[in-house]
Amino acid sequence: MTIVERGNLQHTAGNAALPAMPTNDTAMAALVGPLLTTYNSFKAVPPLTTSAQVTSKKTAVVTAYNQNAGYIQGIARAEAIAAGDVNVGIQLVNASGYKLKKTKSPSTRVFKVTNAGIGAVEITSKAVATRAGYIRQYGPTTAKNVPPVVIAEDLYSLEVSIYLNNLKSGTMYGFREASILPVTRSTVNTLPISAVKKIATPTIATKSHKVSFSDGAEHYSWCPWQYLGIQ
Repeated sequence: MTIVERGNLQHTAGNAALPAMPTNDTAMAALVGPLLTTYNSFKAVPPLTTSAQVTSKKTAVVTAYNQNAGYIQGIARAEAIAAGDVNVGIQLVNASGYKLKKTKSPSTRVFKVTNAGIGAVEITSKAVATRAGYIRQYGPTTAKNVPPVVIAEDLYSLEVSIYLNNLKSGTMYGFREASILPVTRSTVNTLPISAVKKIATPTIATKSHKVSFSDGAEHYSWCPWQYLGIQ
């Protein structure tokens, strides 16, 4: 699904649970329309717009979409916790026109969490790419399938496996991960993209290869939460 299609699916007007959307439906449509027009002009023969103009319009839509996704995610999480039912949060996300990532089956998970002794776990990930990085988040929760309210410090590593200790025994914890691809130096790629690389977070950079961040944006593509009762 393209970013234009995702933007057009947004439907949050009148939803009392989402009173302060960073970019409301009208504003999103005002961003998506020019992107589509600019892209179609770029694909014309000869091109009527430049790739830089397309990128500028796309960046505006992606930034707005990510900010909205982060806002909706926060509200959905709070409502799920308040109701003690993860389906409440899921329904809110679906009603807004946004999508939840499909939960991976154990055989296709890109990372796994296993008990590694009293109050300790080992988090192991599938390698994404050379020089890739991995961020893990975790926190205690009241029950399985209820995301943590308080998330502990992000754990960043270049290694695919880490050891985490000093956790509270007898407590359910939620864990999730985002893998980060390095800045690309080339637009040429003849190799097939692996499944784990497809869901990794691409690093946005300037033409001089400086990593670029946007304040308020959701910068990382997180895997679904995994839950584990600590020994």
